[in-house]
Amino acid sequence: MIKEWVKKAIPFLGLIILIIVFGATTGGRFLKITNLKNIFSQAAIVMVAGTGCSFVMAHNNLDFSLGGACAMSAVAGIVLGGKLSYALMLPVCLIVGMLCGLITSVLHIKARIPAFMAGMCIMFAGRGLAQGAYLQFVMTLPVEYKVLQNIWFYLGVVVLVFAAAYILFEYTKIGKFNKLIGSNPQVAHLSGIPVDKYKVIAFIVSGFTVGVAAFMSIIRGGGVGAQTGTNLEINVLLALTLGGFPLTGGSASKMRSIIIGSLVLFILNNGLQLWGVDPTLINVIKGIVFLAVVYITIDRGSGKVMI
Repeated sequence: MIKEWVKKAIPFLGLIILIIVFGATTGGRFLKITNLKNIFSQAAIVMVAGTGCSFVMAHNNLDFSLGGACAMSAVAGIVLGGKLSYALMLPVCLIVGMLCGLITSVLHIKARIPAFMAGMCIMFAGRGLAQGAYLQFVMTLPVEYKVLQNIWFYLGVVVLVFAAAYILFEYTKIGKFNKLIGSNPQVAHLSGIPVDKYKVIAFIVSGFTVGVAAFMSIIRGGGVGAQTGTNLEINVLLALTLGGFPLTGGSASKMRSIIIGSLVLFILNNGLQLWGVDPTLINVIKGIVFLAVVYITIDRGSGKVMI
């Protein structure tokens, strides 16, 4: 019982330890308001994208389309917004994000392609589109949107998206059925749950939050560049795992994992930079931390990470 409690507490303890260590060893630079705002603005995009991805991971799948879908959504949003009306930027980002999620789910369910491979197709297509569009279009943020470049915008979006996703995840069939599918798809099917339907819904929810993340990326980056969305899927997977989300989904899946894990990931990255660690070594250290967390928290009986 104590061992299980320790496993569940590790993400929280890790977050607290990182704050204490970096707060005490960076000469006060880590705790400066401007630095904390910078950490949160970076983490906010991963938090938002990760809330939707949680539904996909809950039914034991990985969505590798996130970065490419984010790039596609951002390009479509700012290009169409510039040609028609910038009021359409957010709706277009949302629509394209959901379409990417729908395409990934159809390739996975109807064409029987593993979800991570279908997602990778979207990922590469999106990155190629962003790089090509960067050479063809001027994709800078309109002046009227620059008022959103502040911490309150990021905080407000995270709170709204997380609250809505939490309700769906914990109190509706969408979340409950996806967790049941992750625990045992055969039992879910025999119980009369339309497994494929709820998998599709999970990918569409993930696409919706990617669309929101794309809009946030446009705001934070001051437009769209060739690197928009790069590594988003990796950062989301790292954040969820560092937050204690089960790698195989199921009933142990908790939405709070993405908040805790995102903060751990970006605080670690920021603290190491303040220490003056070589950038190439930062990724090595993050990899070691990731491996250590998985090793400590994994339930070797079922192959799941506990929370």
